[in-house]
Amino acid sequence: MAAAPPYPLYDRSYALYRLSPLHHGHTPLLDPPSLRAHARRLKEQLKGDSVRGVEVALAAAEGATPERGALEQCQWQTIGDEVAWIDLHNQPGEPATPEQARGVAVLLEYEKQSYNALLLRDPAATTSPDAFTSLPLLLVKMPAPMRDVFLNYLRTTFDAHVAPLRLSSAFLASSLESYFGHLSASTSSQSILDVVQKLQLQLTFPHSNTLLKHMDISIAPPDVARFVGRGKLLPNSQQKPFTSAISCYLREHLALDLSHPKIHISRISCQSFQLSTDRIRLGPPDISGDISFSQEEEAPEGSASQLAMEEFYASLIREATGTGKFLPENLADEGKSSTPSSNKSAKGGRRKRAISNTATPSARPKRPKARGKENGRRRNRDEEMADA
Repeated sequence: MAAAPPYPLYDRSYALYRLSPLHHGHTPLLDPPSLRAHARRLKEQLKGDSVRGVEVALAAAEGATPERGALEQCQWQTIGDEVAWIDLHNQPGEPATPEQARGVAVLLEYEKQSYNALLLRDPAATTSPDAFTSLPLLLVKMPAPMRDVFLNYLRTTFDAHVAPLRLSSAFLASSLESYFGHLSASTSSQSILDVVQKLQLQLTFPHSNTLLKHMDISIAPPDVARFVGRGKLLPNSQQKPFTSAISCYLREHLALDLSHPKIHISRISCQSFQLSTDRIRLGPPDISGDISFSQEEEAPEGSASQLAMEEFYASLIREATGTGKFLPENLADEGKSSTPSSNKSAKGGRRKRAISNTATPSARPKRPKARGKENGRRRNRDEEMADA
């Protein structure tokens, strides 16, 4: 029996977006006939068969390049968790039901390349308003012209708002701490050395001068576990032992305060995952290990890597919906305050536009008044001539 293909969430680099609830009326979005209809319409736009504007035509023309070939297949289907994915390919049948679905997988098959996108949700929270379906997390692996057509299709077809999802420095750090917490638990049969191996951190200084943009830190595999163990001995660091330990090390050797608001963790890379502010790449969790428990002990629901990945997925969904509290409130607020600089500038732009818009109406009434005076003068002259 052939092995199942890799789960679409793993071993691919995705751009992160957040998606508002999709409006589809009384036709359920996750039903197979509805998904097939959307697959057909998207394929027509990508091939240029149904051109709705210049932008679509240009994107379709750029999409058919010799490197990719022609578009052969566009498929939309529901996707379940990893267990359902393996069962689907070992025993071919129907995809996950709408109630069991984790989301929708969009697959674009060209002659020489394949691209995909995932619209995901929390399977434990599948409630949505009437005529809507909430799939808040959008992961896209497509070149820019193709991605523009796909995002525009979501906006126009489902009356949805699509925006880039920016992960804060606090979220990246807490995700790493959660992973270390599962691997270093007493019930874990996996070690940080075997699963994480070499760890790389990138620190950025967005508000500094142009002399130093970022700093890359590489930690050897044996030292990663030592930092976690050393951090657990520090006071008030049980929730974030690695961050506390590496902060002390940088403060002592480089005079660098990692808690300073102008220092951000912008990228974390290891064997299990690669996280940045706008992209992620997740490796499949290791399910191997000696899982031997006595009859009195309860076996865990999965390996430490699996539990860590499930917790990360749930926290990423919460971030996409805007309800994420993966860290304590003070750190979560710090992360949120560090990211909306673009929102502030946007607000400033809106104020400028509001001023310019209000200035125009104030100028308009003057013209009618001037015309009124001129018309009045002409009427007075006509009346004088008539009297004469």
